[in-house]
Amino acid sequence: MADYCTATQVKAAGRLNITTSTYDTELAAIVTAASRWVDRVTWGIDNAFAASGNTSRYYRGDSVDDSTLYLDAPLISVNSLTNGDSATITSANYWLMPRNSSYYWSIRLKSTADGWNFDTDGEVIVNGVWGFSTTVPDAVREATAMLSGWMFKRYQAALQDNTANPEMGQIIYGEAIPKQVMALLEPYKQGPR
Repeated sequence: MADYCTATQVKAAGRLNITTSTYDTELAAIVTAASRWVDRVTWGIDNAFAASGNTSRYYRGDSVDDSTLYLDAPLISVNSLTNGDSATITSANYWLMPRNSSYYWSIRLKSTADGWNFDTDGEVIVNGVWGFSTTVPDAVREATAMLSGWMFKRYQAALQDNTANPEMGQIIYGEAIPKQVMALLEPYKQGPR
């Protein structure tokens, strides 16, 4: 699986300002963990922002409403579409929805198609590239780098939830996840449009 940023990007000026390779191994592991967390918080598709290769997802009749099959994950492209009666549905017989988008949340049959058909135990099989994009969007790269830097600093602070400044009589509580990270990922958490 792909990482959504590099340790070098996390070490860069303006983030951690690290100029040596001392922490490269630790940062690489943190970047991988942060990348998988981004996958989990945005619809749970592994490699959703650097998608490659075809995989299949399966749908029963409860995912169909009239001529539309509603997907449970974002779809970038279709390799093959198999109806619930094992017949192949050609691309000339369906639209990916929403139209003019870079990823899709449903498949609508055209009037030229026979409709969604399900044998007793049949399932519609959608084989394609699943995720949001094949190359990491800038916002996702930045969110992953920010989260990785934050995680690295938390480890250096022994994973403390707060810091104290006795001279000023203050205790400062940290956030579970930085708000900026969540804001950058928000468009990918909204789901079907």
